[in-house]
Amino acid sequence: MTDQRSRLTRRKHIGQLWILLPLILSLFWGCDQVQQLLAPLSDGGDADTVKIGFLYTTPNRNNSRYGAELATTQLNEARGVRDIPIQLVARGIPTQRFVSENINETEYVSKLALELIIEEEVSAIVGPNRSTYAVIVGEIAQNHGIPMMATSATNPSVTAAGDFVFMAAFTDDFQGVAMAAFALQDLEAKTAAVLTHTGDVYSEGLSQTFIDSFNTHGGQVVADEFYAAGDTDFTVQLTVVAEATPDVIFSTGFIPEVPLLVRQAREEVGITATFIGGDAWDNTALIEAAGAAIDGSFFSSGFSAEADPSDLGEDAYRFVTAYTAMFGVVPDGGAALGYDALRLVVQAMRRANDLTPIAIRDQLAATMNYSGATFISGYDENRHTSKSVVIKQIVNGEVQFHKLIEP
Repeated sequence: MTDQRSRLTRRKHIGQLWILLPLILSLFWGCDQVQQLLAPLSDGGDADTVKIGFLYTTPNRNNSRYGAELATTQLNEARGVRDIPIQLVARGIPTQRFVSENINETEYVSKLALELIIEEEVSAIVGPNRSTYAVIVGEIAQNHGIPMMATSATNPSVTAAGDFVFMAAFTDDFQGVAMAAFALQDLEAKTAAVLTHTGDVYSEGLSQTFIDSFNTHGGQVVADEFYAAGDTDFTVQLTVVAEATPDVIFSTGFIPEVPLLVRQAREEVGITATFIGGDAWDNTALIEAAGAAIDGSFFSSGFSAEADPSDLGEDAYRFVTAYTAMFGVVPDGGAALGYDALRLVVQAMRRANDLTPIAIRDQLAATMNYSGATFISGYDENRHTSKSVVIKQIVNGEVQFHKLIEP
């Protein structure tokens, strides 16, 4: 697996995805329509609504959309943007269909982003929540001067396209280091195995950051295994892990693969090492699908409704109360970041002198001391923010707050 890890490291900045985008533009829209994207946009003064595009993965990440819907409702009750109502224009990204129906995900996601920009004429895009897709959308948003605020996408390269692209979440540069420190210090792990979803920007990047930090600070990664989207049999990878007898197993993938591999590890291979996961694990469907096999595991998140109310802060507590009342469930990290990302964009619109993309972008960059479900002090030159990592534990099928790691 050394050669595969080396190849992944070399392509960390995923430039090859960007090379495809000009071709995709011409395939879907033709030269005349592409040129329309370069035309100056109006200041939004004549609009009946302020349209904001929203992208999220389905069917297991509706929570980020729910967070954005709550924010839209609250903001419209507070006069929208300059007394103009906000209209959320949502588009789902059907991740599981990409494998089952052999759909080209780059083309599909690009088409959704272009529909929002060209047909819907949105003033900004919020989302997506998955880094691989956020990189694609970020390049399109940057090329056409549309402000974009990713929700729970965490790979640092999400904003590499340019100065119109921002992130509401922490980056994997911090998340990976925090999880390595947690494994070494709190779990007293000396050895670790890593299971990576190959071909995914988030999973590859977070795994590599964890490996680098864990090895640098005295630990040893004894197994470094990969699997692909749609895999259902992980016997080969788990056998390698079992033979290496790690203290912890860091898994950076998603549903449906993670629940399957955790169950196979426990029920078929007999692995007893503690599983730890990234923020993609902050997903009720993933935890339910894994069942009792995932009990005792830990994972990272950007938010915890399970924390003591006195630790949440007033704005976060109000978010939890309103979200629970509106949807009948407690919000998770994805819901919190959908909520905050939408609010960040609208607050920038309210501060701007006009609703041109440049004015909105400049006010996003000027964000200071934002307080909502989470707190953002401001943005650096890469449009990244510094945020805390929450560690959660799964106990008897329930998610519990474990600890907070400050940047």
